[in-house]
This record gives sequence, structure tokens and C-alpha cells, in this order.
Amino acid sequence: MSDSPLESTEFESSTTPTMESTQNLDVFITADNEEVDAAATASVEHVDATNNEEPTPFTIKKRKKTSGVWEHFWMPGKSDSSSMVRNWKFDNAKMREVISHMTMVHELPFNFVEYGLFNVVMKEANPGFNKISRASVKQDCISSYEIEKKRVQKLLDSVKRVSITTDMWTSNQNIHYMCLKEWNIETKVVTLTVDNAKTNDVVARKLMENLNLQKKLDVGGKLFHVRCCAHILNLLVQDGLGEIEEIIHNVRESVKHVNASPGRLHIFSELAKQLSMPKKHLILDVSTRWNATYATALEFKEVLLNYADRESTYTTLLSEEDWKKVEEVCSFLALFNEATKIISGSEYPTSNLFLSELFGIKQALDAVVLGGSDYMVAMAMKMKKKFDKYWGTCNLLISIGVILDPRYKMKLLEFSFHTSYSNDEASREMQIVRCILYELYQEYVEAHKAANIVSSTDGSQSVSIGGTSKSSVSSLFSQFGKGIKTDTAKYDQHIRSVDTFTFVKSELDTYLEEGVLIGESGVYFDALGWWKENNLKFNILSKMAADILAIPVTTVASESAFSAGGRVIDPHRSSLGTKMVDMLVCGADWYRQYYGLEKNKNKQNEDIIRVELP
Repeated sequence: MSDSPLESTEFESSTTPTMESTQNLDVFITADNEEVDAAATASVEHVDATNNEEPTPFTIKKRKKTSGVWEHFWMPGKSDSSSMVRNWKFDNAKMREVISHMTMVHELPFNFVEYGLFNVVMKEANPGFNKISRASVKQDCISSYEIEKKRVQKLLDSVKRVSITTDMWTSNQNIHYMCLKEWNIETKVVTLTVDNAKTNDVVARKLMENLNLQKKLDVGGKLFHVRCCAHILNLLVQDGLGEIEEIIHNVRESVKHVNASPGRLHIFSELAKQLSMPKKHLILDVSTRWNATYATALEFKEVLLNYADRESTYTTLLSEEDWKKVEEVCSFLALFNEATKIISGSEYPTSNLFLSELFGIKQALDAVVLGGSDYMVAMAMKMKKKFDKYWGTCNLLISIGVILDPRYKMKLLEFSFHTSYSNDEASREMQIVRCILYELYQEYVEAHKAANIVSSTDGSQSVSIGGTSKSSVSSLFSQFGKGIKTDTAKYDQHIRSVDTFTFVKSELDTYLEEGVLIGESGVYFDALGWWKENNLKFNILSKMAADILAIPVTTVASESAFSAGGRVIDPHRSSLGTKMVDMLVCGADWYRQYYGLEKNKNKQNEDIIRVELP
């Protein structure tokens, strides 16, 4: 791809050139030295006159340049004036291209280019700028989308395996679709990660049946349907919090009461200052979220107690017993909070990280059920019921992901299973995982073997026989028929298909028998990077590890993983057609990546209200 992802011809205007557009020509300064000196002198006089003008708030203040570091900078005025000759061009087509990218990335309306002050700014930046209509911007966005789409399709053509994550958005159109054929990946899908909606179960089952008929899935589709782990954790927490719903309501109402008027907020702020509270804001979340308000309320416990003495209208103060419950619940939910953040990463493998968190949660639930207080036992029982529904038996993808992490291999699996299951159950689950692991590895071996057979067949006619040249061999084939193979070629094909794969010990056996990698505590370990470094030693197994570790175990980012509400498209975007939504959503993601921009995290957290203390 060139410096620009788009061809400028896509954005060239079809209108007749105007006086303004004539300024787009290249500008060359070809004066001799005397003319250049005269121009420089006139420029200096102009600058001096400008310096005498009264500065405005928008004028950039001049630096005094007293530091010696300025000696290392090249200043245009200090060099030979002939070096100031430059070639420069203003390109309206390039401007339209970038404006189309900005429209998609920042979700701007098409008619923003018709805003009066926008055009004033652009004219001030360069008088050669030509106005753009909303219709032109729309067409430019379509052109940008189509060109980048072709690039992505070309990239996908070279990919053999695709793991899909999908999430459902709620709109007033009630349109549900997931397009695979348009991207030519309908036969390349190996896993589908979705949340636990019943409609997603149907989609996953139908798609798996179709792909199984074509023999396209690993181990018969046993790894195909991946349930979003973050969504399951959220369901567990929501079920548990139902047991202390009244306490949660009072915590939220306390924050709302403080924020109801500036006078109350001022009183609360003064009390916080007297008690030397470090935090400067309260957090008011909505009812669909669970990870914000409670911890904040605990930090302001003493302030709320004093606030109740000052404000007679404040009636939702928690009792001492309720405060203990909130503290205990917050401590318990911290485990879920950390687990959700770990598995919700989008820039590193997650399938190898969740097993230890998963069994840590199981052990915590079991401990509370056996020895917790009454309300905590009731809370943990509801959460454990949901846990057993989805994770009562071992998760194959997560288990294999752990094995393919050189820090863990079978050791973490054995440790986790024997601490969470009985000895018989642990042995049975270990045997299931081991069988699936070897079955999956054998499929990769067979695929590698088939690929070598094809390559040997393709190259059999170009084999050199002793000192005979390739041209002599080809002439020999032309005399006796194209299908005839020499003994050397036959042996080469035979040895590739038989002897090469008759290993005394497989790569998987070698990998598992070696000791685990001892990593530095607290230092990030790149599992995919390790396999890349060891791909010569584990030629087949490294490909299998890369495919498994690349499968995401969640569909959502950590910011939205704590929400019980669905993802909702605003009414304006809901009124758009499916093609337009595709263009705006995909185009924004592609060009955000192209320019190295991060998604606006504030927008993802917009349902959290921060109450700033004065």
C-alpha cells in the first residue's frame, strides 16, 4: 500500500475549475540571488512591522531562546537564502480524502463540511480550499470504504483460518445479520465467540453443522462454539447481587442525594476536606453496572456518616451491619473484577490466561458456601449454580490454551483440576483434554503431510538426475510421456510422505516432556513470541499453538464487560441502512488503525457519572 490508502483520482472533482482551484498549481521560486536578497529584506521589514502590532490572545508567544540547546536547531533565517526555495502543492483531492477519514473515525455528520465556520477555518488555512457538499463527503466515504475493503479482502484471501467474535447491538429496526460470503470466509471459520443468548446458540449450531459437512472444523467442531467468558462472569455477579438488592439501592440513593443540589454537594465536599479524603469525586453508575459505586461509597463512609448529621433529608444511610455487608461484597467481587480485566484484553492472547482465574473463582465460591455468613452463602449459592451451568466440566479451549503456554503445560492443568475436582473427576477430565489435544495435533500433522506431498508432486518433474540438466530431463519426459517419473523422483515423493513423519517421538511429546519455562514474576510474557522463536524446533506444533492462542475467549472490551445492559445503537444510526452502518463502523475501525488512533474510552464509559467535589 502506498503512503495514502486511497488513490487521489477517487476524490477529484468533476466540476469546472474555478479561480480558487488555479492555486493548486506547483509554485516555484526561481529568483536570482539579488532578487532573493531583496525579497528576504522585504520579508524582514514585514516581520518587524508585524512585531509592532498589538498581540492577540491567539498569537504564539516568542521564545527568548536563552538556552544553549537552540544552537543545535537549524533556523531557516540563518542559512543561505537560496536554500529557502521550496516546491509546494495544495491538493484538494487529498483534503477530501482525509476529510472522509475524519468523518468516519470521529462519527461526524456528513453535513459538517457545510458548517460556515468550518469553511472559514479551511479558507484561512489555505485560500485554495474548495467547498465540499454533504453529498460529496458521503460519496468520498463510500470510496474510502470500498478501497480499504478490497485491501482487507485481499489480506483475508491469504488466510486459511478465521476466528470470529460477534456481539449483538440493539436497534429499533430489529435487523440481525452476520455476513461471511461477502468476505469469502464462509469456509475458513474455525471458531465463533458469542455471548449466551439463545439466538446465538442457534446460529453457532447451524454454522457448525454446515462447516462439518465440508470437513472444515478441528476435532469435529468440539472447539467451534466459544462462549464469552466475560459475559458469563457478568451473569454470575448479577445473580449474586440480587440477594442484596436493597443495600445496593441505598448506596446509589446516597450518592444521588449528595448530587441533588449544589448546597448538599458543598456540605459533602467540606466534610471530605475536614476528614482529609484524597478522592475528589464520587461515582454514580447506572443500575446495569456493578463495579463502580460500591467501592467509592466505602471510601466515603465516614463522610456519609457526618453528612447524615448535617442533612435531615438524608434517609438512606446504611446501618453498620449494611456497611459490613458492602465491604464483604466488595472484597468478594474484586476477584471477578480482576478476572474480567485479564480476559478482556484485545492486544494479547487470552485463552491461556483464564484457567487459573476460573478455578480461583470456583474455590472462592466453594469457600463462601461452606463457611460464609447467611447472606453471603445465599449470594454464593446463586452464583455457583450459574458457574456450574457453564463451567461445571472443563472448558476444552481454555485447557488446551494453557497447555500451549510454555510456563504451564500440563502442570497448571493438573494442579487446578486436583484442587477443584475429586481425584476420579480430575483424572477423567485430564484424560478428555489429553485425547482432544493429541487428536488436534494429529490433524495438523496430516495437513502438513498432505502439503508436502502436493509440493513434491509439483516439483517432481524438475528433479536433476546425477549430472543431467533439467532441460535434458524435460526432453526425456517429452519423448516418453509427461506422466513418467524417474526413480529418484519416486523415491523423493515416497520419503516425504512416509519416512519424514515416522518420528520416534512427536513434537508434542517432546514439548510436554521438557520442563516448564520459569518466567519473571510480574513481567509480561509473550506466548506467541515464544512460539515464533521456537518454530524451527516445533515446526508443526508452533502453527497449532499460534492458531489456538489467537482465539479470543471474550467478545467485549473490559470497559463494557461490567454492564448488564445491551449495546444500543442511537436512534439516528438505527435509521441508517445496513450498508451505511457497515461503511461507518468498519471504515472508522480501519482508519483509526491506519492513523494509529485509539478508540475513545470516555465514550465507552459514558454511562458512569462522576460527581466532582467542589
